[in-house]
Order: sequence, then C-alpha cells, then structure tokens
Amino acid sequence: MNTPKLQFVVRAGSGADPGRFAAGVVERLAPRLLDRDPTALKLTFTPCLPPRLCVIPFRRDALALVSVVPRAGDGDAEDWARSIAGTLGPVRVDGYRVIESTPCAYARGWPDGARTPGAGLLTLFRRRPGQSDDDFFRAWHGGHTPLSLRIHPLWNYVRNVVAGPATAAAPPLDAIVEEHFRTREDLLDPRRFFGGLWPMLPNMARVALDIRRFIDLSSMEAWLVEELHVRSA
Repeated sequence: MNTPKLQFVVRAGSGADPGRFAAGVVERLAPRLLDRDPTALKLTFTPCLPPRLCVIPFRRDALALVSVVPRAGDGDAEDWARSIAGTLGPVRVDGYRVIESTPCAYARGWPDGARTPGAGLLTLFRRRPGQSDDDFFRAWHGGHTPLSLRIHPLWNYVRNVVAGPATAAAPPLDAIVEEHFRTREDLLDPRRFFGGLWPMLPNMARVALDIRRFIDLSSMEAWLVEELHVRSA
C-alpha cells in the first residue's frame, strides 16, 4: 500500500547535543504537533552519539525526521515547518512530499507514545547523476530491497520515495529510508548485520557494490536513530 505523506528533515545547529535535542523532540515537539490533530505522526531522532568504530558511517550531528499525514485542510508544509522550527529553536527544517512503501513491517505490540524497541538506521540519498526513474527504481526496489531482506536482520523497512520538495529551500533528495532492527546489536554488530561470521565479508562486498548501481555515494547520509509513533493512522 502506498501512502502519501510529508516528511521534514530537522537538523540541529552545529555542536548540539543529540540527547538534549531528542528530549526536546519528544517532550516539546510531539505535543505541539499533536495539537494540530494530524491523521498520523511519527518522530525519528538521534538519541545519542553513535559509536566511533562502526562499519556504518554514521553522522554525529543531531537530527530528527518528522513524518506526518496531515488531516484534510492542514497540508501547508511551510506552516508545519514553522511549527517545528518555532518549537525546537535554531534548526534547519526541510520538507518533502513522499510516497511510502513498506516491504517488511513489524507487528506492533506497543502503544502510541511509547518508543519503538530496538534501534533504527535512517538514510537519506540522491540517485546517481543522470539516472532515469526506471533504472533507479529497478536497481533500488527490484534489486537492492530483496538483497537487503536476505542479508540484514531487518524488522521493519520503510522506503520513502521523494515526490518533490514541500518547502521552498529544501535541497534535492530522492530517498528517505527507515530501517529498524529488533536490537542494537542486530544493527551495530557487523557479524549480525551482515548475516553471520563467515558470510560477513562477502555480504559486505555484495552490498557495497550493489548500492553503487543507484546511489550517489557523495550524497548519502546515515544516522543511528530511535522512533516514536505519536499517533497511528
């Protein structure tokens, strides 16, 4: 099922503490946006600094991703961006219209307002320069997605295809990918992330070669995140 929604990439100022920023997202931003009575609202955020030694090149700056399906008549993305910035203070907010698909979905056993168990990997990227839609989606959806599902211990996998910018100054972006794992170890231990001790190195090479088929590697950014379903549709 494809679901239209808005996503806002919220970048804290240089030197912001991720834990303090995350507290502001949960304690101040969640109730502020819930007051707007959206159909659905999810917050994804950096809870702490990632480990320095990791096979995934995590960024170390504080960031949040606001995923919202606005109610009818409240879809002004610039107004949503102003609400976010006005609540969190000096941040950069870039909005996008996205189409969501979920090749792998967890069965939720926790309520809205409780953090999702485990750990998440949030990745933003642009396609290879000059790549057509057909080639991009064939490589990403048709090739990389099944490869990821075979290799990684994914618990939830949300592909957000960027349909276009929703705020005036939003930089170009093609994909916002949310991958969630049952435990931090499933994500941070390379033996578990890449399918076991002996398959690890071949699978690392396989994934590294595969993403070059459709991702502009210079554009790719990844964060270690947690998520909070504030309101489910």
